[in-house]
Amino acid sequence: MIDFRFKTVAVIITLIIFMGNRSDLIAQSRFTPTEYTVGKIYLSGNREFRTRKLKRQMNLKDIRFLRSKTFTRRLIELDRILLQSIYVKDGYLNAVVTDSFVVHDNGQVDLYYFITEGRQYFLREISIDGNTSISDTEILKLLNHKLDKPYNPIRIREGIKLIKEEYANYGKPLANIRDSIEVNHGIHLFINVIENPTMTIGTIRISGNNLVRNKPIEREILLKPGDPYSQRKIDLSKKHIFETGLFSSVNIRPYDIDTTNHVLNLAVDVRELDMRYLGGSVGFGQEQGIAEGSDKYTSFSLDGEWLHRNIAGRGSRLSLNMGLSVNFTNIFDRPATSASITYIEPWLFGFRSSTSFKLFYQNELVDNKSQTKYGEETSLIYQPDRRFFASAGVILQKVFWTGESNVQEVDTTTEDNERAFTLHMRRDYRDNFLFPTKGTVFSFDGKIVGTILGGTQDYYWFETSFSHYIPVWRNVVFAYRGKFGYQRPIGQKSTPQYAKFYLGGGASMRGWAHNSFLNDGGNVKVMTNAEIRFPLFWILGGEIFIDGGNLASDIPSLLNKTYRWDTGFGLTIATPLGPIRIDIAKVIGEKGKPYQWQFSIPYAF
Repeated sequence: MIDFRFKTVAVIITLIIFMGNRSDLIAQSRFTPTEYTVGKIYLSGNREFRTRKLKRQMNLKDIRFLRSKTFTRRLIELDRILLQSIYVKDGYLNAVVTDSFVVHDNGQVDLYYFITEGRQYFLREISIDGNTSISDTEILKLLNHKLDKPYNPIRIREGIKLIKEEYANYGKPLANIRDSIEVNHGIHLFINVIENPTMTIGTIRISGNNLVRNKPIEREILLKPGDPYSQRKIDLSKKHIFETGLFSSVNIRPYDIDTTNHVLNLAVDVRELDMRYLGGSVGFGQEQGIAEGSDKYTSFSLDGEWLHRNIAGRGSRLSLNMGLSVNFTNIFDRPATSASITYIEPWLFGFRSSTSFKLFYQNELVDNKSQTKYGEETSLIYQPDRRFFASAGVILQKVFWTGESNVQEVDTTTEDNERAFTLHMRRDYRDNFLFPTKGTVFSFDGKIVGTILGGTQDYYWFETSFSHYIPVWRNVVFAYRGKFGYQRPIGQKSTPQYAKFYLGGGASMRGWAHNSFLNDGGNVKVMTNAEIRFPLFWILGGEIFIDGGNLASDIPSLLNKTYRWDTGFGLTIATPLGPIRIDIAKVIGEKGKPYQWQFSIPYAF
């Protein structure tokens, strides 16, 4: 009886405990966690740096109108480390930063950072020993730390890493760099170098290439068996192999390091792309159009491409492109059509310069005139990196220029047979290709038509441009551009209409519609642009600009003409493809000219 009662009581107690736990689980399932946001941030103990300067570099920010940062313990820790590193970089080696926070009922969290700065140390002396391959001067240059300046151990670490990389370029990848300090009235830095023997390349093994032969890869490798090891040449070889467009990844690594005979082998691991590609695209872009003297315009385009990256396993490329495009400012005009077949041989006579053979066709309606070009272009291309491009070639083309006529049986078609030497060059040293804040761009395009090549036209033509980008304050950028174009006949009275220069449009003189500055164009073109670009909020930005320019038949006429100006402002929207611009501009000093709206992608220059 007692046993039965005991079991009954045990079951009841178990049920009560289970139900209690179940109610807790139900309550937990209904619990909605509070999202905590940062309220105020307080810093104390900082005498060397202003609070505003420190806060500007922190990840978390004080709450402001329409802006708040989500509170997480990890971000607090990151900001604590960041604040401490700011002091350490400025010689406060014993600086300590601690943190705490207070949570309020409304979900806001106030943050507190307590800073103990300590003593500031200065670098007074540097002693170097053990180096023979690299001079003291070069090592000091790589360290990049001046004497009698606050000691920055982080910069020293970066400098030692650069010294090791430089020794690897001298064939000594196993060099050992040791550093130590002596603290007295300042910091005395000791650099001890253990160079170790020079290593040479043994064998080079290539793997991962199933469709591409070894030769297209081997010719991109700057090291051969027996050469001294060089990290710079290895990195450049990786870059060259990747730039062939045949691989999705490239890695070059040493293996089987023989420290007795001072030899190491290299493994080149690649991963191939699909060698055939068929695809298309629809969207906005920039087009030059058939008129060579015209500035680029924003277009809505439909393009298709077939590509073979690896003809006969040699890395040669064959592509077929077809496209339709419409000038966005004249969206209801007849689309321009284009088609091309291009063959590219990546090496020529053992030199790393591409050779391009191209058959092309273009048709476009320009100022109510149908213009057609078709022909062949052969170019020798030199492009060591993305920042420099040069090509020289020969183009053979036929040009048909047809004007509209209401008179029946009147042929208004002009036919020309052009044969020309061409030269194109571009040097781009901007920090960002889509949203530049500093740097320069220089370009030159020119051609000599006819002469020894024959044809129906004889003239020379060139256009050059220079742009400069200057950071002013924070994210505010001042940008300016100068552009000059000139053409002149050789032994004939005039140059063809389709080769003349034009102004007007979203990438040119924004106070005029596309190519409407002077309807007949000019033989001489000069243009200057200047603008200030600044952020507003989120992905929106603004710009204030002024454009100046002129067209003329020759240099004396240009000098006698009044330089014409427009000015305006614009709104920009940052996208992964570049800024979308909506500009409004007004011609200066010319009454009756309406405001001109421009929609363009990306920046004008």
